[in-house]
Amino acid sequence: MFNSIYSTLEKIQFNGAVYVETSNNEIVDVTIGFADMKNLVPITGETLFNIASLSKMYTAVMVLQLIEQKVIHFQDNLTKWFDTSIFKDVTIEDLLMHTSGIPEYIDNSSVEKIEDILHNKEPYFLPGSGWLYTNTNYVLLAKIIEQASQLSYEDYLQRMIAQPLQLQNTTTKPKLKLTAVGKLFDFIDKKYIHATDDPIFKDIDKKHDFYGDGGIYATAQDIARFVKGFLQGKLVSLEMVNRALTPSPLHSSYGCGFIIQDGSIGHSGGWPGYSSHCLCSVTSGEVAVLLTNEEVSPFYEQQILEFLNQASESKEPDAPKQPSIMKFNSADHIVGTYQLADEYQTSFIIKEGINSYIISFHDQHDTHLFKVEPNLYWIRNTMSYIDISEGIFIDEGVEIPFHKL
Repeated sequence: MFNSIYSTLEKIQFNGAVYVETSNNEIVDVTIGFADMKNLVPITGETLFNIASLSKMYTAVMVLQLIEQKVIHFQDNLTKWFDTSIFKDVTIEDLLMHTSGIPEYIDNSSVEKIEDILHNKEPYFLPGSGWLYTNTNYVLLAKIIEQASQLSYEDYLQRMIAQPLQLQNTTTKPKLKLTAVGKLFDFIDKKYIHATDDPIFKDIDKKHDFYGDGGIYATAQDIARFVKGFLQGKLVSLEMVNRALTPSPLHSSYGCGFIIQDGSIGHSGGWPGYSSHCLCSVTSGEVAVLLTNEEVSPFYEQQILEFLNQASESKEPDAPKQPSIMKFNSADHIVGTYQLADEYQTSFIIKEGINSYIISFHDQHDTHLFKVEPNLYWIRNTMSYIDISEGIFIDEGVEIPFHKL
């Protein structure tokens, strides 16, 4: 099995780490490619990757531990830790399940510290009345963990997660020489570049003191051990595990920090130059973890994940590592402001960039909009597309009509 997976990953030029554990305890632990491509430093079993939003699983478990210790409670209001009149009815459970209505902090220039958002922003909806995934929820939870435990987030992670499960390669403070250097792909010049060399993402990492939503570095093996340890009741009781994996009534695929789909749990994560995925079967214990420090096509990643899931008998991945981008053409006439026909009447702006279009959503970082077919545009590093001729926004296969304002 190792040879089959390794040879396939080598054939499709995968760069990163993969860990697979089957129901009969067969283990495949693969590292392939370079942690530092510029200096040709190879990836090893101790190379740490930025796991981005996979960190939310860890933050959620820390909170669940404090709840089980009766230090905090699901229905505690945010005002127990933060001075806010706007979001006074938001609870710990709302934060865990993304039902708080608190806006996104990323790309919000008015937010210098997370508390700013509690004083200066209006809610997307009343707490418990809607669902919207926002990183702000988990930054607030990290601050609550620190206040309630009287430990730093890193110290709590080590004492209550890493040490009990013997995770030697899990931290928010990685040593530089052990860290995989993330690379973005320059779709114009068709080469890998550092994130700071990209005109869109060069300033995205300026909020260094925001964590809990991301910020953890780990190996693929450590992530697998964490998820399995959680499921086995090694971090919280099995009763609490069941509570955490009960989806919100407002979203059938999300519980407390875990994505829940087709009998499996886990999370996905992305940050400029990094991508991470974890999937673990609740019944069989089969687990697959994929980490890469290269920006690649989401379809390329998805096919690798399906290939790693041997039970699906999926075919060998054949999606290109990066999609083919058609030449920028200002005659396309797509510049303007648009509105989706969704429950929030979400709007977005398309403007001209250098050799590409730029798409902007409220409280989200600008990103490239690339032309991949005559009337189809791909939102960079997502599973989202815009069909201009049909007026359809396609998000992971779900079609939403839109119109130009």
